[in-house]
Amino acid sequence: MPPPSAAPRRGGAGTPSTSTTASSTPAADQDQKPAARLADGRIIRSDACLWTAGVKVSPLAANAKIATDERGLILVDATLRSVSHPQIHAIGDAAAVRLAFGQLHGTCQSGLPTAQYTADTIAKLVRGKAVKPFRFGYYHQPVSLGRRDAVIQFTRADDTPRRQCLTGRGAVVYKELVSASPLMTYRFSKRMNVTTIVSKGGRATRRPAA
Repeated sequence: MPPPSAAPRRGGAGTPSTSTTASSTPAADQDQKPAARLADGRIIRSDACLWTAGVKVSPLAANAKIATDERGLILVDATLRSVSHPQIHAIGDAAAVRLAFGQLHGTCQSGLPTAQYTADTIAKLVRGKAVKPFRFGYYHQPVSLGRRDAVIQFTRADDTPRRQCLTGRGAVVYKELVSASPLMTYRFSKRMNVTTIVSKGGRATRRPAA
């Protein structure tokens, strides 16, 4: 979390809430209820505590003098090849993949398509064939809420939310299918050509990234 700099602030539509930005670690109060201990020693108690963390990029690429962005992601061109070392292809959350609408975030939704695209790209380059730029569009953001609940937010290609969403049992089944899809895709791919790119983004990706 960012260093402590912001005071608690009120917000929320219809439901009172308090938000505090600070460095913190997991803790528990005397009754063993969830809590967070802030860097200044304060303990914030709650009925439920959802603890999340980001992903830090390995310094391997930067240490190897491969061009990276400020986060350490490998800078790539429109065909996902390193801008400083074209013989290197970068995929998933190791690559700074920029499309017209912005940079992709490192999840399996974009990781699998970049991997498949790169495998096909290498095969084409070996055969001397032309390679088209990578195109991809988001279409959903599925979130599991335990094993018995979930919410699926459908999105536009640029990852902005649409009005449609799915909740309840239908969302649970949907999320289970999404989570199981990599293994199913791998099994089917041994028998036939299977794509992991559900959307190429339409108009959102027709023009190159700025």
